Amino acid sequence: MARKKKASVSSVQKKPVSKFDPEKSPYFVLKMFGILLIAMIILFRGFIFSDKIFYNPDMMRIGLFFKTFFVNYVLTHWSIPKWDPYIFGGMPFVDAFHGDLFYPLTFLKFFGSLFRMLSYNLLLHIFFSGVFTYLCARQFKLSKLASLLSGISYMFAGYLISLMAPWHDGKIFVTSLFPLTILFVERGFEKKPFLNFSLLGLIIGLIILTPHPQMAYFTLWGVALYTLFKLIVLFREKKTINAVIKPSALAIYAVVIGLLISAIQFYPGYYYTTHDSPRTEAKRGWDWATSWSLHAEEAASILIPEFVGTNSQNTKTYYWGKNAFKDNSETVEVVCFFIALIGFFFYRKKESYFLGGLALLALIYALGASTPFFKIFFYIIPMVKSMRAASMVMFVFSFSIAILAGMGLQFIIERSRNLSNSTAKKFRYLLFGLPLFMLLLAFLFSASGKGMINLWTSIFFSNAATSMVQQGISKLDLAYRNLPAIQSGAWFAFLFTALAAAFIWLYQTRKAGIYILVALLFIPVIDSVRFNSRFIKLVDPKPYLSDNALTDFFQKDKSMYRVQNFAQTMTVLPLHGIEEVVGYHGNQLKWYDELLGGPSLKNQGNPRLLNLVGTKYILIPPNQKLPPDALGDKPITLVINTNQGAVYENPNAFPRVFLIDEYKVLDSLSKIQSLVLHGADDLRKVVYLEEDPRVELTHDSLNTDSCWIIDYADDSVLIGLDCTKDHILVITDNYYEAWKAYVDGVPKKIYRADGSFRAVVVRAGTKEVVFKYHSSRYATGRLLTLLTSLYLLIVFGYYGFQWRRRRHKSNAADS
Repeated sequence: MARKKKASVSSVQKKPVSKFDPEKSPYFVLKMFGILLIAMIILFRGFIFSDKIFYNPDMMRIGLFFKTFFVNYVLTHWSIPKWDPYIFGGMPFVDAFHGDLFYPLTFLKFFGSLFRMLSYNLLLHIFFSGVFTYLCARQFKLSKLASLLSGISYMFAGYLISLMAPWHDGKIFVTSLFPLTILFVERGFEKKPFLNFSLLGLIIGLIILTPHPQMAYFTLWGVALYTLFKLIVLFREKKTINAVIKPSALAIYAVVIGLLISAIQFYPGYYYTTHDSPRTEAKRGWDWATSWSLHAEEAASILIPEFVGTNSQNTKTYYWGKNAFKDNSETVEVVCFFIALIGFFFYRKKESYFLGGLALLALIYALGASTPFFKIFFYIIPMVKSMRAASMVMFVFSFSIAILAGMGLQFIIERSRNLSNSTAKKFRYLLFGLPLFMLLLAFLFSASGKGMINLWTSIFFSNAATSMVQQGISKLDLAYRNLPAIQSGAWFAFLFTALAAAFIWLYQTRKAGIYILVALLFIPVIDSVRFNSRFIKLVDPKPYLSDNALTDFFQKDKSMYRVQNFAQTMTVLPLHGIEEVVGYHGNQLKWYDELLGGPSLKNQGNPRLLNLVGTKYILIPPNQKLPPDALGDKPITLVINTNQGAVYENPNAFPRVFLIDEYKVLDSLSKIQSLVLHGADDLRKVVYLEEDPRVELTHDSLNTDSCWIIDYADDSVLIGLDCTKDHILVITDNYYEAWKAYVDGVPKKIYRADGSFRAVVVRAGTKEVVFKYHSSRYATGRLLTLLTSLYLLIVFGYYGFQWRRRRHKSNAADS
C-alpha cells in the first residue's frame, strides 16, 4: 500500500488574518447606535422603568392642561380647538400658540398614556438627533467612525439633554431637526437639487410647526449662512454668476415651501403676536434682547461643565452666574470640543473653517451684552430687538462642534500617522496641551479654590459680592458653595481629555490599531451620562392629574363662573375644566393683560374687575383669611378650607351674560380700562365702548328682560333672550376679531366692551344670540398647508417612482 505523502507546509493555504475595518463592517454603525440606545436607557432609566414623568413646574402648571385639552378635543370632535376659554378670560388657541398643535412628529401623544408618551417623544427626538447628525457628517464625506463621533457629540450635548429639565420640548424638536437642514443644503448642491431643496423646505416647515419661532429663526440663520458659503465656493469654482442662480433660487424656494407648509400655524400666529399679544409693544429693546443671554461663567462651562452650576435639584451645584437662575446648560462634552479643535486647526478644508466661524458667531451672539459685538446684531439684524434669551442659538454652536469633532477624528484616522515634522509638532502641542491645561486648572481649583474664584470675579464679575440672591447670600457666596462641583468637574475634564489624548497618541504612533479609536467614542458617552443625569428629575403625575377636595368642590357648581387663584398651588384648575381669571401663558390678549396690570398683574385683586369677570370663588393659601367686604357690599364667605387652599364665595360676581341699558363711548382704551378699574359707575348698568353703536336705550327699573346661556362650547356660545326693548348684551368673554355674532340668525357687529369683552346690540323681540369663532387667517393658513403638503407628496412620489423604475431596470439587466 502506497504511503501517502505528507503535505508540505507551503502547500497548505493559510487562512487570511481578519482585520477589523469599521468602514467595511455591514453592521458596525447599527451596533454602535444600539450601544448608544443602551446608554440613553441608562441615563433615562428612572423614567423608562417607572410610571413617572419628567418634572418641570411650568409643565405641571400649564403644559399638562394645554396638551390634555388639545388631545381630548381632537379625539372628541376630530377637529382642532380654536379657542381656550379656561385662562385669561379666553384666548385664541391656535393664534396664541399652545404648543405643538400641528407638529406631526408628536403623534405619540394620541396613543397610550398622554404624559408618558410626551416624555417618550422627547427621548426619541434626542436619539434621532444623533442619527441625523451622523447622516449629515456622512454627507460631508466623513468616515463611519468619524460620523459616529459627530452623532455622539450632538446627541449627548449638555445643551440638548439639559432641556429636559425645563421641559422645553419645542427647543428639543428644533435642535433635533437642525442637522437635516444642513444635510439637504449640502445634498442640494451635489445632486438632485430640486428634490433636496424640496426636502429642505419640508424640514423648515416642520421646524416652524414645532412651534418655536425664535429657534426657527435661528435655524434660518444657519441655513442662510451655509447656503451663502456654498454659493461663494461655487462661484469661485465656476467663475460665472450663472452657476449660482439656480441654487440661489432653490434656496429661496425651500424657505417659501417651509413657510407655506407651516402656514396653518405661522400665518395666524405671526399676525397675532405682532398685533394682539402683549409681546407687540412691551417686550422690545436692549434690556429685553440681552436678558437670559450667556455670560463668561457659562462660556467657561464649555471646558468645565460644572463651573457655573445650575439650579437643578438633583445635584449639589449652585448657580452663581449673572442670570436670575439656570436650569439647563449650554455646554458641549469636553472631549468632543477637544477633538473639534483638532478638526478646526488640522482638517484644513473650507467646511471646517466655515463651521469654526459659525460656532464662534453663535457663541458671540449667545453672550449678548457680555461683548460689544451684540450691538451689531441688535441694530442690523431684523427682529433681534424683540427676541430675548440669545443663548438659544447655542444649538448652532453644538452642531458646529459636533461636525468639527468628526472632522478632527477623520484627520486622525487619515493623516495623523504621516505628518511632517512641523505639523506633527503642532499637533502634539494641541494633543497634550489641552489635557495639561485642564490638569493645571484642576490643581489650582483644588489647591486654592476661593483664590481662583476671587481672581475670576475680579476680572469678569466685579459685583458678585454685592449681587444678592437672598438676604445674607451673594452670588460670590454661591460660587464658593459651588467649588466642590467645580473641583470634581475640572478633574473629570482632565481625566477624560487625558484619556482621549492617550488613545489618539497610541493610534498615531501605531502602537494600537483602529480599535483604540472605536474605544475613544465611548469616552464622551460616559462623561455625558455622568454630567447630564443631574437634569433628569421625575415625578408621579397622579397628584397633578387626579381630582382632589378643591376640584371636587368646584366641579359640583355647574354655573358659569371663574376662580381667582391666589394660592399658587400646583393644582391646575383648567386641567379639571375650571376657568381661571388669570392663568399661565404669557401670550394672552393684550387688552385683557392691560386690565390685569401687565406682567406684574397688579390689578388682579381689583374688586371691580373681579366682579365684572364673574369671579364667584377666590382661592387663597390655606388658613389665611379675607375680610368680608373685600369684594363689595355683599359679604364673601369661607366655603371650604383644605391643605391646598381656602375658598371664599363671592356673591357680588356678575353673571357671564347680562343686558345693559346705558353706554358711554370713550376715545381711548386706556381711559376705559381706568374707569373699569377705578370709576364710580355700576358696571352692571353701564358699559364702556370705543365705538358708538347708535342705538337709543331707555332705562326702566321695573324691566324684567333677561338673557341666559343655553349652550356654551369652546368655539360657540348660544344665548337665549326675553326682551321687550332694545339693549346691549354683554358677555364677559374676551373680544377677539375671529368671533362673529348672529342675532336671530342675522350677522351683527361685536363691540369691545369695558376694554376687553364682547357686546352686541339686541333689539326688542330678539330670541337668541349666537357667538361663533371663525378665523379667516386660520382658514387661509390651513388651505395653504394642505395644498403645499399635496404638492410635496406629488414631488416625492414622482422621485420615488423614478427611483423604483431605475431599480427595476437595473435588476432586469443584472438577471
